[in-house]
Amino acid sequence: MKRFFLLFFLITKISLVFGIDYSKIDNQSKTVPSKLKTPIEIGQYLAQNLTTPTDKARAIYYWITQNIRYDLKQLNSNKVYANTQEILNEVLNNRQGVCQHYSELFHACCQSVGLQSYVISGYTSQNGKVDVIGHAWNAIKIDNKFYNIDVTWAAGHLENGKYKQEFNDQYFLVSPSEFIKTHIPFDPIWQFLSNPITHKDFEDGNFEKLKIASNFNYNDSIQALLSQNQLVKSVNENRRIKKFGVTTALIRNRVAYNQQIIVNEKYNYTVDMFNKAVEVYNNYVLQKNKQFQKTSLPDEEILGFLSAVHQYIDNANSTLRFLTADNADLNNRIAGLQISIDNLTNDLQKEDAFVKKYISTWKPFRMALFSTVRF
Repeated sequence: MKRFFLLFFLITKISLVFGIDYSKIDNQSKTVPSKLKTPIEIGQYLAQNLTTPTDKARAIYYWITQNIRYDLKQLNSNKVYANTQEILNEVLNNRQGVCQHYSELFHACCQSVGLQSYVISGYTSQNGKVDVIGHAWNAIKIDNKFYNIDVTWAAGHLENGKYKQEFNDQYFLVSPSEFIKTHIPFDPIWQFLSNPITHKDFEDGNFEKLKIASNFNYNDSIQALLSQNQLVKSVNENRRIKKFGVTTALIRNRVAYNQQIIVNEKYNYTVDMFNKAVEVYNNYVLQKNKQFQKTSLPDEEILGFLSAVHQYIDNANSTLRFLTADNADLNNRIAGLQISIDNLTNDLQKEDAFVKKYISTWKPFRMALFSTVRF
């Protein structure tokens, strides 16, 4: 891993970023009481008596770099976590982890004290060579400006195949135009640049676009993302990633990962629509078994039952159509769900015909229609 040193840092042993002396905050942020076990407790302890977002972020950043070690055993691990909480539990229990642990912990601590932070996924370049494994880092918004933070790289580096925990203060509040030279997100909105570079530009070390102003509105995209559900987020991210080039296996894996989320979300949405259709259909059947309450139930209400079922079924069918997954189990579930939808559709058509006849019949004669109905 490339090592960066600033001459004044080596001489003075103080923490200076953009001319700001953080030594006082750093000294008081080296440790927290052992009884503090959660990101909320740790973040709030570190931020106490600090008033600015920058100082709070600094305290969290410095504590993590001093107390979390990089876990080389997980460097090439494909371990899958059930949720973010599992990642946080692991890093705080073991006091070690990989980039995802560092970035999720920083983010969680920031959230606990009201800081607007993000976890960003992408890949990196060091010494002119693009890394073959993915990376995660953070961004933070202060005074309406975005800055990048890499707690993992700040905490230490590899030396002769071993991890050396050694603080490197180059990765706190880095401007987007500088950070992009070593870190590129999969999704271009997280470059925080009005003229984001492509993946090929990054891999070629071509940063000429940084000199040219443009109108890419990453602020609006990020703001919209905050209100989107997971399906829409994944669809839009894949669209943006593809636009900026799928040039490496890492990017292809990210697109494939998003596609898996898209399929899962669409399947779950279809299940939800089908279950709602079944619920309304069962209510309709219940009323029919009561002979539409001896023909006193308003026709509009009866038609409303069937109309709602049709709407849910149409939504389910439009989402499930052409949906395929990479794993056989989910494909079998999709096929089984389609059969259930088709069966309900057939039953619904029969009820459409019955209700049509029921409504067209003079009310005094409607009861006779139930005598021929089999449930």
